[in-house]
Amino acid sequence: MDVPDGGSNRRTIPTTCQIHGGCQGFCNLRLSKIDGSIVLDPHVDGCCVIVLDETAATTLFEALGQWLG
Repeated sequence: MDVPDGGSNRRTIPTTCQIHGGCQGFCNLRLSKIDGSIVLDPHVDGCCVIVLDETAATTLFEALGQWLG
């Protein structure tokens, strides 16, 4: 996972795309905090960008916390 210089509002996580790759770590997932939203950019190429408002991001956070214990 990388944390770019100048702050912690962006992360890139090595993940696996089950559709386009299949090999472990093939797909990077860029996570960014832009204003009050969390932006998910699979493949880090901008072709499909998911924006979570604060309510959706909180729901995701809570779900991951439950699933991961």
